[in-house]
Amino acid sequence: MRFFLIILLLLVSCSKSVKKTEPTIKTINYLKLNSFVKDSLPIFLDLDSQYNQVFNLWGDIDVLKKASTLSKIDTRQLLYFIEPYSLEIDKINEIHIPTVLNTPSIIGRLRVFKTDVLKIDTKEDLNNNNLKDFKENLLKITDSYNALIRRMNAVAKESVEINN
Repeated sequence: MRFFLIILLLLVSCSKSVKKTEPTIKTINYLKLNSFVKDSLPIFLDLDSQYNQVFNLWGDIDVLKKASTLSKIDTRQLLYFIEPYSLEIDKINEIHIPTVLNTPSIIGRLRVFKTDVLKIDTKEDLNNNNLKDFKENLLKITDSYNALIRRMNAVAKESVEINN
């Protein structure tokens, strides 16, 4: 009988030592995310309108330019923008790049940009656990987009100057 009483006391004492865990906050503060998007993301560069005759040769140019609207979207809707955009950007084929812009430097920057866009996981809801990665990915998208646009502007300028 004493044996059962000792076991019972051990079980009761062990059950009281259960750690209390604090609930994790799953929702994010969209105001902070909004201020990050508006204040911390670099400004998206524009294609130089002087060279529209070169850029308009590429049928997918509007898909590329759509990325620049990323910083203007309501942050609660970002995932709903990125998911269909990643499908559109994935369809861009390097074969369709016009000859003027079909250079290794542009193709390489396009591949990096596509990779950065496709890297964002839109299947998972935004929460405090993945918010840091999401912000880093937004920065990478902005940087790779700007690098692509800078190079496209330079190549278009060179092309127009050579032709004149």
